[in-house]
Amino acid sequence: MSHMPPHLVVHLNVTVLLISTTVSTTESTMEPTCAACAMEWSIQLEKGLRSSKPGVPVKTILQMEPHLQRWSRELESGIASDAMFGLVPGEDRLFANAILLRLADAFRGGDKQIRLSVVRIFLFERKHYDNGKHKQCRGLLSKARVANQLELLKRVKSVFDGGDLESKALALILFGCWADFANDNAQIRYLILSGLVSPHECEVRASLFAAGCFCEISDDFAYITLEMLFNMMNSPAVLLPIKLAAAQVLQNSSVHIQLQIKHIGQGLILNSSNEDILVAMLFSLSKLASVSTLLTSNQVDFLLSLLKREITSHVEETTLRCLHFLFRNNPALKLYFSASFEIPDGQTLDSPSEYQAWKDDWRDDGIVELNKLFSDSEVLLK
Repeated sequence: MSHMPPHLVVHLNVTVLLISTTVSTTESTMEPTCAACAMEWSIQLEKGLRSSKPGVPVKTILQMEPHLQRWSRELESGIASDAMFGLVPGEDRLFANAILLRLADAFRGGDKQIRLSVVRIFLFERKHYDNGKHKQCRGLLSKARVANQLELLKRVKSVFDGGDLESKALALILFGCWADFANDNAQIRYLILSGLVSPHECEVRASLFAAGCFCEISDDFAYITLEMLFNMMNSPAVLLPIKLAAAQVLQNSSVHIQLQIKHIGQGLILNSSNEDILVAMLFSLSKLASVSTLLTSNQVDFLLSLLKREITSHVEETTLRCLHFLFRNNPALKLYFSASFEIPDGQTLDSPSEYQAWKDDWRDDGIVELNKLFSDSEVLLK
């Protein structure tokens, strides 16, 4: 550099200064990734769980809720981003699994409120992880990202084996939230299927939730569950609330089993005289059909044929709402079918506001289900 002209030396020094300033500014302003925050989160969780102050462990667990949601939506860190934040490759997975194990330990050894808080954060993580919007991301609880799968399941199963009815129900809900890595475990499958025929409503409801989660990703489990569910709905010994919950379980099943569900479900509608079951099945089959053009067309045909039968005003209203739902999801169908039927008694399909209100009511919300399980608890939706 001593042989370079003075003006070039000055120019080179300014360029180096600008580059180093830019890098420094970028590093200081870039938001840390979840991988970079993982160690701090893990330490905070450990401290909170060890606290003897009333309410602190529960508060600490609930504070993990937004972290887990963000982590599931974030792309896995690469070598470049790890280096930027001074991380060793694989360090994020190490701390992620440490956090999951701490939460499982808290569930195993905690009281009712701690167990409820653990279940809550995993329910919300499941609810907010949208596979459709985040196809490029493997969720934090995906099979590929959870290293200590068996250890997590063992901790929760110990609560199921030794707990009361509420503890068993909470354990079953956790199994459902962890379906991506729990569905291959034969023991867990057996617990869920056995729970469907339990004499206790609380356990049956929790098993229905878990079964629905498993059916989304496992065709063979869905085939077994399908037969059990329709036997439940045809049994006079099963309570109506359980039958209504059972009607919703398979509405998110994989495409390979949907055709069979449609045939059995439509047959159940035609042969059932219970209005509540009819309404629940119409909603579930219409939601199921909305994912496939072929199924949608068939379901529209079925709904139109149903309008020609002698049905109650409630069932008729539900049928019209289901038609509106399917038409909104596939506008071309409305043009095709518009000339082939008339709305009975001069009724019109729902207005957009009415449709939205109905759609908001018709959602698979695990938190609401949890509140149904434990209606006497001061828990979740606060």
